[in-house]
Amino acid sequence: MFFAPRNKETALGMYTPLYFIALAVCIVLIIVGLILSRKMNKKQVYKTLVIIGIFLWITEIIKMIFYFVTYGLEDVDFIPLYFCSMYMYASALIMFKNEKLKNTGLSFMFFGGIIGAIVFFCYPSACVPNYPLFHYMTLRTFIYHSLMIYAGFLIVITGYYKPNAKHFFHYSIFLGIAFILAYILNIALEDNLMYIMKPIKIAISQNAYNWNPTLYPFIVGILEIVGPFWATYFIYWLVMKIKNINKKTENV
Repeated sequence: MFFAPRNKETALGMYTPLYFIALAVCIVLIIVGLILSRKMNKKQVYKTLVIIGIFLWITEIIKMIFYFVTYGLEDVDFIPLYFCSMYMYASALIMFKNEKLKNTGLSFMFFGGIIGAIVFFCYPSACVPNYPLFHYMTLRTFIYHSLMIYAGFLIVITGYYKPNAKHFFHYSIFLGIAFILAYILNIALEDNLMYIMKPIKIAISQNAYNWNPTLYPFIVGILEIVGPFWATYFIYWLVMKIKNINKKTENV
């Protein structure tokens, strides 16, 4: 059962009571994890990020093997190219000594990773509709996205990473390369990497696709690059603004 094929009849399902229980468990574990690790030094944070990155790459390889054995070679994504998959590449970038590469990886973890994982939990279309809760694919996707949120907050609350609007330049190049590669592979393989070729089951997505299927990939690509970064940056800026106002009030 742990590696059984897709079966919608036994699947966890989107927005079922059991799904919300599993989500609540993830939220609690994320909060507890952040409380326990909020005083980590930079060396400890780095080691934690490396361990998370290695763990996620190992689980991705196991996922590829599962798809190959269960469904055949055609279903295997040998180059994981979805928005949340970018976390794995970001985890590799932080290992470089080059500050630009390192900040590119860290900027995705914070600006892209948190909101990307939250969007997944709000619309869990991958795995959840096809596999039961205690299946490798379902448990892996819950753990994967929970770790994305945990790591994104960890690097900021510990001071390991200082969010900066200037990082958008390299962040956008990072995602832009992924978008171009995904678009080429989608055309060549008739795939839907980065979810840019076909609309998801949300009205605004389907309406945009119906309006212009040719422009749709580029509209989605631009939104994926620009939206999460600046939405997260605005929230961060607002929180810091309020924090500074409170500090000034306390000092009066």
